[in-house]
Amino acid sequence: MTQFSLLVIEDDADMAQLLCELASSQGFQASYCLSIQEGFHAIKQSPPDVLFTDLRLPDGSGLQMVESVKAINQDTEVVMVTGYASLQDAIEGFKFGLFDLVTKPFETQLVKNLLTRLQELISQRLRMQQMQTRIEQLESKTQIPVARSAAMQQVLQQVEQVAPLDVSVLIYGETGVGKGVMARSIHTLGTNPTGPYFELNCAAVPENLVESELFGYEKGAFTGAATRKIGLLELANGGTLLLDEINSTRLDVQAKLLHFLQNQTLVRVGGNKTIKVNVRLLFATNQPLKSLVEQGLFREDLYYRINVFPIQLPPLRERLEDISALAEYFVSNYARRFNKRIYSISPKVIEALKNYLWPGNIRELENIIQRAVVLAGGDTIEISHLPSELHGSKIPGLQTSQAKLPEDATLAEVEMLWIKHALDACRGNKSLAAKKLGIDPSTLYRKLQKDA
Repeated sequence: MTQFSLLVIEDDADMAQLLCELASSQGFQASYCLSIQEGFHAIKQSPPDVLFTDLRLPDGSGLQMVESVKAINQDTEVVMVTGYASLQDAIEGFKFGLFDLVTKPFETQLVKNLLTRLQELISQRLRMQQMQTRIEQLESKTQIPVARSAAMQQVLQQVEQVAPLDVSVLIYGETGVGKGVMARSIHTLGTNPTGPYFELNCAAVPENLVESELFGYEKGAFTGAATRKIGLLELANGGTLLLDEINSTRLDVQAKLLHFLQNQTLVRVGGNKTIKVNVRLLFATNQPLKSLVEQGLFREDLYYRINVFPIQLPPLRERLEDISALAEYFVSNYARRFNKRIYSISPKVIEALKNYLWPGNIRELENIIQRAVVLAGGDTIEISHLPSELHGSKIPGLQTSQAKLPEDATLAEVEMLWIKHALDACRGNKSLAAKKLGIDPSTLYRKLQKDA
């Protein structure tokens, strides 16, 4: 864990030592100076992450120190610790960028709590700066898979295993869960990460144009084909092509894809020349292909050909541990794009994001964060910057028509009805349902087992 620096400027040596001891106990690298001149010299040499300063010092005012340190390093957080502060002093301090004001005498626990808040703020700012640097080093459309949750860590382990191997990968997941991001990761970890990478959303292209997008066409192949068009399979030669929403392709296109997978050769629409290419195809679907095979909507032979290594991406509502990291990533991305200095996300915002069900998954989260960055006037994303539906994500009311209880229902039966209603509202996510019910997950599991 990164150790942050803290400087105390205090003319009372005993008080300075006490503050340093408190800071050290909270994980800071603490030191102190007994005058403004000494402190200013130390700050110019190496600006601290946090500055604690008295208001009245032998050679000047702590307010002068607040203004000076902010001029040297805008990110240094300043706390005034004094027994003499007036309302006007506080107003002036906060105008210069003061983080907080502590009056003497103080409770040590109050200072410890303040230090914890500062540590969380600086840690989050550091993570966002790291993320911003990584964003700048990648292509604008490239995102970074976030895997703090156990479910996503398991997925990334599968990706690391399959990426270097020449086998078909089929990525399952709801719309917006990041199937394209995962496909790009497979390409990056593959045998030729510098090769071309392309994506085709088969559902976004008219059915009659999917074939020409993939295989290309010759001049005069059909009305409007004024010039030759090179298809994505040729353009991706030596690299990777993701076919997203493969479930939406027509059966005749599926037949041509099967032939290509078997031979790695293609013929442009309207042409007769066989073209050999070397492309790694990745596939993604938001529907179970097996059921489409049973309905006759997807070729069984193609299904078995591409379902060699299936990867299931969990929806965002089952990845609560990833939400804050994803939010930080998107804030960093859009703050940089919109040239805004946004360093943190309010804890209330994180709580609201974790309490939402995310029907649109990561794509919906990205849109909401983008909107919040646009609305933010300061350096923090606040709850007011979120859409109203996230302000209080609660279990919807239970209609009388939904209740199937006899007139002599017991309290236990009524309780179980509400538990099952909460589980339905949370789409089966027991951890989220327990949180919304205000009980421990183990209590919920025990009640469900008792009812089974």
